[in-house]
Amino acid sequence: MLKLNEFKTGIAVAIGLACLSLPQAVAQNTGTAPTESGIQPRAMQFYDRAVRELHQGHAVPSEKDALHALQIDKHFADAAALAATAALKQQQFDRARTEATQAAQIDSADEKAWVILATADNYLGKYSDAADALGYVQPQDQGTWQVAYQWARAEAGQQHLQHCLDWTNRAALSAPPNFAPLHLLRASVLLAMGGTARAADQLEIYLQLPSVNPSQRDLLTQELHRLRKLSQQSPAAPPVANHATEFNVQAN
Repeated sequence: MLKLNEFKTGIAVAIGLACLSLPQAVAQNTGTAPTESGIQPRAMQFYDRAVRELHQGHAVPSEKDALHALQIDKHFADAAALAATAALKQQQFDRARTEATQAAQIDSADEKAWVILATADNYLGKYSDAADALGYVQPQDQGTWQVAYQWARAEAGQQHLQHCLDWTNRAALSAPPNFAPLHLLRASVLLAMGGTARAADQLEIYLQLPSVNPSQRDLLTQELHRLRKLSQQSPAAPPVANHATEFNVQAN
């Protein structure tokens, strides 16, 4: 059986490149209404402006204004979480981790702070830390595709392949159809588990999406052809597990 760290194709590299679209998804679910009460009005003004800037794609001023809001009111956890989201958008993962940690320290019940922290940890390769952060998310909220996708990345990084597949299947139930990184991650874990034909199916879906990184398209197209040939030569792999199969039926 293949191991996730033994890939010699462009799939493993492309996962990291494609996943850079995720911070925008996090930003869209950050919300504009802070959870805290009694926030200083001046801090709220900077926070509201930071939210607008981030939703407009202006991550640098958004982070600056969010941090300004936090400077005015040190108890403003949502401002720290918003700054971390803006840092993720800039691919400043260490800074995002610091800011998300601050948000979680201010308000340990703020689940989005933990999700943002886990996202930063996954980018930094701190997969065990990412799983620990996600453990603070309530079970009823772990079904959201953003949380499920981060769980999948954390499990993949720890080479818990079956758990990774389960989480990708959960994420697929509600993730946007054009969220390309999910298909690429599913292709990778299915290939690692010996599901060559199913991996090829996911890779083909990924390549049909417009957000695919152009520098990786040719390499991954070649990989798709290789997987199709390999699947025709090899016997089909058995189902990985009943519950995972059921999720696949619903997701696809």
